[in-house]
Amino acid sequence: ATNYTLGLSNGSGGGTGPTQRRMTNPATSGYVTYGIYRNAARTQAWGNSSGVDTASGKGNGRSQAFTAYGRVPIQPAPLSYTYTDTIVATITY
Repeated sequence: ATNYTLGLSNGSGGGTGPTQRRMTNPATSGYVTYGIYRNAARTQAWGNSSGVDTASGKGNGRSQAFTAYGRVPIQPAPLSYTYTDTIVATITY
């Protein structure tokens, strides 16, 4: 029955915020900008600032699922390669 928040980092790709994350390709130094959101309308960014852009819940002894929604905004087309990023989820209670 403990309240908690779930935050997501800006990623390992040099992103500057929850809607400005970057998937990168180390071989080309190229990147694709993207965002992660807490709602299907993609109006609530999902970051790591408690009380601002985190998700919240209350423990109940069972697994709890959260859905993340992504968006890749219009941007110059990157070269055809594989682009990756690593996001860290932080649970605070």
